[in-house]
Amino acid sequence: MTDGRLSRAKTRIGDRLEGLRWWVALRVGGAPRCAECGDEAAWIAEAEAEPRCFKHIPSEGMDAIRDVEPEDCFTDWDEASADA
Repeated sequence: MTDGRLSRAKTRIGDRLEGLRWWVALRVGGAPRCAECGDEAAWIAEAEAEPRCFKHIPSEGMDAIRDVEPEDCFTDWDEASADA
C-alpha cells in the first residue's frame, strides 16, 4: 500500500470507530439532560460541572463550556453535581 492509501484507510477506520463510540454511548447511556430544564444537553458547563442545553449557556459565556463527549453519556450528573 502506498502512504496515501494507508493514511486514508486509517482515517476511515478512525472515523468509523468514533461513530461506533457515539452510537454505543447514546444507545446505552443516553444523552445527558440539561440541569436547568431537562432538555437534551449540547454542552457541559465546566465551572458548574453540569450539562446544559442551547438555551442555558452559563453566564461566563462560550469559554466556560465544552462539547458533550461520549463518556458524558455514562456520567451520573446528579452525583457529579453533589461532589462539586
